[in-house]
Amino acid sequence: MNRKSLFGALFTVYLLFVLYPILRADRYCNDDLMRVLWGPYIWVDNGRPLSALLMRALEFNATQLVDISPLPQIAAIAILAWLGVLIAEHYAIRSLSLAVMVTLPLGAQPFFLENLSYRFDALPMALSLLFALLPITAPNPNRRWWLGSLSLFACLCFYQPAINAFLVFVCLDIAVAQIHGVHPRELLIRLLSRGAQLGLAMAVYQLTVAPFIIGWVKAHSLMIHSPQQLSIVRTNVSMFYGYLFDAFDTSWLHIFAPLAVLALLIPVVIGVRYALSARHEHPLLLTAALLLGSGLLPLAAMLCVAGPMLLTLELLVVPRVLVGIGALLSAALIAMGVALHTWRASPRWSIGIAGIWTLGMLVFANVYGNALGSQKQFEDRIGAGLVDDLAQAKAAYGLHRLLLDGTNGLSPVAAHALRHRPGRHSLADRFQPYCRATVGASLQTACAAYPQQLRTTRGRRYRGGDFSSRSPAGMYIDDASDSLNPPHCRAHARSSGPIKRLRCARRAR
Repeated sequence: MNRKSLFGALFTVYLLFVLYPILRADRYCNDDLMRVLWGPYIWVDNGRPLSALLMRALEFNATQLVDISPLPQIAAIAILAWLGVLIAEHYAIRSLSLAVMVTLPLGAQPFFLENLSYRFDALPMALSLLFALLPITAPNPNRRWWLGSLSLFACLCFYQPAINAFLVFVCLDIAVAQIHGVHPRELLIRLLSRGAQLGLAMAVYQLTVAPFIIGWVKAHSLMIHSPQQLSIVRTNVSMFYGYLFDAFDTSWLHIFAPLAVLALLIPVVIGVRYALSARHEHPLLLTAALLLGSGLLPLAAMLCVAGPMLLTLELLVVPRVLVGIGALLSAALIAMGVALHTWRASPRWSIGIAGIWTLGMLVFANVYGNALGSQKQFEDRIGAGLVDDLAQAKAAYGLHRLLLDGTNGLSPVAAHALRHRPGRHSLADRFQPYCRATVGASLQTACAAYPQQLRTTRGRRYRGGDFSSRSPAGMYIDDASDSLNPPHCRAHARSSGPIKRLRCARRAR
C-alpha cells in the first residue's frame, strides 16, 4: 500500500470531518484563554517539559505565548495521520479503506476531540501518542530497545496519560503474535522486554521530571503506598468505568455495545485457537495457562485504558486523559482484521464493523463542533449582557472591582446534544466553563470562560482558590474592592440556567 495515499486519506478525513467542525466553532477552552491572555509556559509545572520546549520553539522563544492556532491543531492531525501509516505498515494492512478506518479511532474517538480542541496542547498531545506507539510500530522495533525506552520517556514528557496507549498496544502485539503462531517463550520475552522499556522510562521520569511537578497535577499523581489503600483501587476502577459507561446514550449503547463485546471476544477466540493448536507439543500446565490468558487478555486491555491512573489516591477522570480509548478501539479492529485475514475469512466483516464505528465517530465529531459553536454564541450573548449590567452597577453603586462566580450554563443546542449523543462527558466538561474572576473597567472577558487568573483594574491578579463548589444555579457578583466579603451584590437566584440580569443592593455601611 502506498504511504502517501494512506497519509493523504487519513489527513483529509481528520481535517474535513474531525478538525474542521472544531475550527469553525472558534471557541477558546479554559486553558487556552488563560494562555492567550497572559502567555505563561506552565507545562513544566505539570510534568511536561517537552511540551514547553516545543511551544517555545514554535513561538520562536517569545517571552509569552501568543495564539498561533490552527497551526498546532493542523500539525497534530498530520502527526496522527503519520502514526496511522506506521500502524498499517506494522500490521500489514493492505486495504486502504480498512487502514483508514482501523487507525482513525486514535484521534477521532469522542474523548480525544477535547484534546484536538486545545489550541496550544493539541500538538504535544498528538506527539505523546506518536512516541507512545513508536516502540511497537517503528521498523525493527526489537533491534532498537533503547530508542524505544527513550521514546516512552518522551511520551511522558509530552503528556503522561498517552502512555496507556502503549500498554493497550502491548496487548495487541501479544494477540497478533498468537495469530502468527509465535512460540510461548518468545511471547514471554517480548512481554518482559516491553515491561522493562516502560519501567526504565518511568524510573528516569520519576528521577528527572516528577520532582518539579507542582499544583493540582501533583495532587492527582500521588500513588497508593500501602496494602491498606488497596480499596482505593477498587473505588477507582468503579469510578473510571462507570464514567465511561455513563458517557453513552442508551440508544447508542444498543448499537455499539454488541460491537464492543464482539471486538473484545476476538482476542479470546485468538487465544483459545493458539492454546489448542499446539496442545500436543506443550505441557498440560502450559496449555491451561494459555487458555486462562486468552480470557484475561481482553480484561488486561480494558485495564490498560486507565493504566497507572487506577493506582492514584485521587483519580482524575476527564475526557482529555482517556487517550487509551482510541488505542483500545483501534487495537480491537486491527486484531479482528489480522485474524480474519490469516484465517482466510472475508474482509467484508472487518470493513463493515470498522465502518460502523467510523461513521459513529464522524457523526459525533460534527455534533461536537456544532454544539461548540452554539455554546460560543450563547456565552457571547451572556457576556455582552453582563458587560452592560456591570457597567450600570459600577455607575449606580460605585463598585470598582467585581467578583464573578458561577457557570454559564448550556445553550439549548449543547444541552440537547448532551442528552442524546455519546461522549456526553466530552460535551459536559467542555460546555460547563466555570467563571471565577475579578473584572474592572475592562469586562470583555466577563464569564467567557474560567481562567484561574484575571487582571483587575489595579493591575494585580486575583488567584482563584477552591473551584470545587460549583453552583449551576447562576452567578453572583461580589464587591471585591476591599476584600472578599460576603456577597452583598448578588445575582437573582435561579433554580437552573445562567443569570440574565443583575439585581444588586447597595452595600450597607
